[in-house]
Amino acid sequence: MINLTTKTFEGLTKSLSDFLSSNKFDYWQTILNNNGNVDGFLVLFNHPVYNKLLNKLGFKSFKDWILKADKWNEEILNPNKDTNPESLVLYHLWNSLRKHMVDSLRQSRMSGELPQKGGVLCFIGGLSKCIIFKYEIVSNYPKIQPIDVIDNPKSAFDFWSITDALGLKEKNLLKEILSSGHKIIYHRGITVHVDRRIDIEVFGPTIDTLLLAEVINQEIFENKLINIEKAIEIGCGNGLLTVCLAKYANRLKKLVSIDINFLSLACCNKNVAGNTTPFQIEKIDLNLVKGNFDPKLFDYKFDLIVCNPPYIPLFDEKAGKYQSKKDYFEAVGGLQLIDEILSSLETMLNANGKLLLLVSSLSLDYTINNIPTNYTHEIIIPKGYDVLFDVEAVLNNTKWFNFLKDSGGLFEKYKFLYHKLYPIWIFKK
Repeated sequence: MINLTTKTFEGLTKSLSDFLSSNKFDYWQTILNNNGNVDGFLVLFNHPVYNKLLNKLGFKSFKDWILKADKWNEEILNPNKDTNPESLVLYHLWNSLRKHMVDSLRQSRMSGELPQKGGVLCFIGGLSKCIIFKYEIVSNYPKIQPIDVIDNPKSAFDFWSITDALGLKEKNLLKEILSSGHKIIYHRGITVHVDRRIDIEVFGPTIDTLLLAEVINQEIFENKLINIEKAIEIGCGNGLLTVCLAKYANRLKKLVSIDINFLSLACCNKNVAGNTTPFQIEKIDLNLVKGNFDPKLFDYKFDLIVCNPPYIPLFDEKAGKYQSKKDYFEAVGGLQLIDEILSSLETMLNANGKLLLLVSSLSLDYTINNIPTNYTHEIIIPKGYDVLFDVEAVLNNTKWFNFLKDSGGLFEKYKFLYHKLYPIWIFKK
């Protein structure tokens, strides 16, 4: 669970406590209803009353409640039934999630190429839970139904941890989602859609992307850590982070997204259109740039640079002695882009600007050692964030795999191979 204890989190925690003690829920309800990027579940999961609340209402677990949420909410609305603060807390959470997800799916359907029905992976609670929804859009109105919950997902499509526990009906629904070719993820008011039949070689959304999106929401939009007028995402892939900035950075005037893959830029553009209003986007000078990162392309500096770069070291940095070009891109291997970004900070960042970079335990020391001497850094999650290491190009290459394993950046847990992700702020001293 990612909880950076933001000002918004503290305010909502206080309002939840007030709600439970005195039934004053105006602030709690207003914030949840009016802000799709606010994660009320993160507040609840960290509140001392969480487990007692579920038990008091007769639920064995979060999953037990969420799979019955619609039916349970109908009972709450029964005028003949007394309600208590605990019931209303869950009622407001569910209706807020449903409202924002339905609105987001509807807009994505009208503005983009979202299929009429399918499955959505919804990440909540600081990425501590992934709710698998099925949806169907009838007369432009999406109907959603949760079918299962993944606790502490370690990849964006962490399905194998739940398949044994699913019933036949749920397994068939999951099979339908997987075989559709559509990868649809909902996170903090944003729906990202990647059509694997069209968006060929488009990166993500992966757990890496979601981790950075969570950090951006908590650090920038909730903690007001940095004022952003000019921002750039280097390697936009599916566009989740670009969408996040375009939708929620209120003072943003210029936004650049650069990628070497034209289809990634097209996918990014589609997802921006599917998540923003014309009023939002007309205030921003949005530039989608195809090509390699080159600081010479820009004659201005940025307040924010965001990048999820290749972070897997090559055991032969001459690149190609053991790996084919295909393996290289599949593994997002090599640290060249990290080098290029770090060496261009002086020309790319404003005096008070910040670089948000995601690296792995495989490349953390390398990155820190190569930060220019007049810049410093802050590791946002000091203990790192454990994720599955499932890069086939590495796992299928014995020499490369052994090189990484010997480096100490990989570790085994529950018979699976993991590494740690570290989001880092880099800024001028």
